[in-house]
Amino acid sequence: MQDKTLKRNIESAGGWFVGEYAAEILNKFNQLENDKNFKNEFVREVFHSQGRDKDYGGTRTRVNAVLRIIKSNKTVEALEYIISSDRINKEEPKAVQMAKDTLREIKSKQTI
Repeated sequence: MQDKTLKRNIESAGGWFVGEYAAEILNKFNQLENDKNFKNEFVREVFHSQGRDKDYGGTRTRVNAVLRIIKSNKTVEALEYIISSDRINKEEPKAVQMAKDTLREIKSKQTI
């Protein structure tokens, strides 16, 4: 991967998180960017549903990293990275499948 900033953001979020949450964050992008209370509640919901972080701060970092990916118009590249990663394919097949579904949805909207 050439784009070091994109790779850093994927690493900050975790490849599995990008795969599993990119679609949801993309769909709620405007609210997450413009409504602090909405964003705080979203982070709490994700924290409780995924159970991988020891505190809200870790989940907030993940959400912010995906928001940075979206703002930099690198969502497609990030999803392609997740899909092509041997490690993520082996360790997080659900995230890879969700990344494929999200990428397919994005590309179908681009052709309309």
